[in-house]
Amino acid sequence: CPIYGPVFPVPTDLASSATVKGALENITQTISDSLNSENSSYGLVNATAAYTLQIFALGSEEPLLEYYHDGTTLSNDTGVQKVDGDSIFRIGSISKLITIYLFLVELGDGLWNDPITQYIPELRNRDKSEENPVDYVAWDQITVGALAGHVAGLPRDFVDILGLYENSDPSYGLPVLPPSEYPACIVTLENFTCTRQQFFDAINDRQPTFLPNTAATYSNTGIMLLAYALESITGRSYEDILGTTLVDALGLTGTSFSKPEDTRGAIPFSIALSGWARDLGAAASMGGLYASTNDLTRIGRSILNSTLLDGNITRAWLKPTSYTSSIYGNVGRPWEIFRAADIGPSKRLVDLYTKGGDLGPYHTNLALVPDYGIGFALAVGGVGSHIWLDNLIVGVLFPALEAAAREQADVAYAGTYTATNGLNSTLVLETDSTLPGLGISRWISNGTDMLSVLAELDTSIPNPEPLTASAVRVYPTNLERETEDGKEVAWRLSLDVEAGAAFSFTGPFSACGSWFTVDVLVLGKFPIDEFLFTLD
Repeated sequence: CPIYGPVFPVPTDLASSATVKGALENITQTISDSLNSENSSYGLVNATAAYTLQIFALGSEEPLLEYYHDGTTLSNDTGVQKVDGDSIFRIGSISKLITIYLFLVELGDGLWNDPITQYIPELRNRDKSEENPVDYVAWDQITVGALAGHVAGLPRDFVDILGLYENSDPSYGLPVLPPSEYPACIVTLENFTCTRQQFFDAINDRQPTFLPNTAATYSNTGIMLLAYALESITGRSYEDILGTTLVDALGLTGTSFSKPEDTRGAIPFSIALSGWARDLGAAASMGGLYASTNDLTRIGRSILNSTLLDGNITRAWLKPTSYTSSIYGNVGRPWEIFRAADIGPSKRLVDLYTKGGDLGPYHTNLALVPDYGIGFALAVGGVGSHIWLDNLIVGVLFPALEAAAREQADVAYAGTYTATNGLNSTLVLETDSTLPGLGISRWISNGTDMLSVLAELDTSIPNPEPLTASAVRVYPTNLERETEDGKEVAWRLSLDVEAGAAFSFTGPFSACGSWFTVDVLVLGKFPIDEFLFTLD
């Protein structure tokens, strides 16, 4: 039951870790075997598609792993015939993540609680929802942050992408619509049919899904509105902001608003069948951008490293803002957050901040894992899926990263610490491959056994006996500073007293309570649970 977050410092120099290298070799071999057999225990595999994969880490511009598979469906007429990190794919809804990133870089996160009507004049004075909230959106109740986090209660696709309105077959049980009832804004097989004015003139035609701030429901509409707000606030076009704020700033070479040269594209089947040239216009902000795997890796690394953002904004951004009905999935702005709940021998929780994208035969994913300082970027072109690769990375690499982090923490922190000022004070720290964090196996402070003291102070323990290292764990914080003697880093203690306590809970109220106890033991103004280390 550790404090939420990494239980060891983020591991570094992963390319030199024998544990990690072994896992990466395992992943590479498993991918090859799975594509050869079109079978995997991690999910369905279709070897006809083209695949690109890069796993990246902070501290290195080179990927930890890259894998490319050409498949058999790349167009013979145009585009690349062999895929690599520079091959350009349509990235679908990863465009949403880029839109939020642009918004944060340009404007910060101070506008999240502002009503969207403050920044989009076209939405003001629309008050029909006061009398009819079923058919009309309550625009004045929707904030900028609600749009970014899919909790605005807006229709999923005000802009029609699927073309269902053209159905002329009554056997589906749906009425055949006259052209007068077609959606006002459509992404055809060629382009987007709406101007900004036409978009806002017609936006009241669609009904809300919920009242604002009720439930997370995926909304392309909300991201388009956010992009329109970005244009209104900055006085610049989305395409210009993308070019200067992201592409130029990060030195991206394969990311664009408009279709790049066909010769650089990973184009399955043909230009027409792949939708490679489909111009989404203003709808590109929610699903129409282009990028290479190399660029997705650069974007992901820049987010983890706070290259373009203040670190505090990044930390706030990498958090859930709503929930799904699954304990394994949360929602952010616009993150799809998946929870790996049994990593390593300690079975701890690790969150993946991801954004997937699908547009026609293109399927992409960008995932960030702050606990390990790593991420991965995937692109598929053709009839295929990246889910088996996502699962493979989590299943094989994450336990290795946890082990590498423990090994590095053991070298840097474990050992015996003895006072040099004459006091009878000793601290023994150790790691255990089956437990998170550092364990305290002996703690004498000025002649007093602190493990006995901690047991006495915990009123939930009947007939207390001295605590053991398995119950007294110390976890890293992200607080550090440079001193004359080296880098000082702060850790915090957490008590994990298992069964045998006076209260043994089950069910939902058995949730980990370690967050309640941080900084609970204080002597005057000095926290007893704070451990400061100075590293050379």
